[in-house]
Amino acid sequence: MNLSIPEWEYLVIIGAGVTLWLLGRLRPQSVAPFGDLIARIMHHRNTRLAVIIVWWWLGWHFFTT
Repeated sequence: MNLSIPEWEYLVIIGAGVTLWLLGRLRPQSVAPFGDLIARIMHHRNTRLAVIIVWWWLGWHFFTT
């Protein structure tokens, strides 16, 4: 398998995400489950606004032609 460096980086990030997700499911006392993390983040108005702005920025720069 001959992958370039960015492809390996993406695979490592995906692997880390899956690992954290599994740890959150199997050991919720040590790693917060993803749903709890999102609920905590979205609790405040300012962070909700920041998430909307970040999604808008990503959409504007990566998904428009």
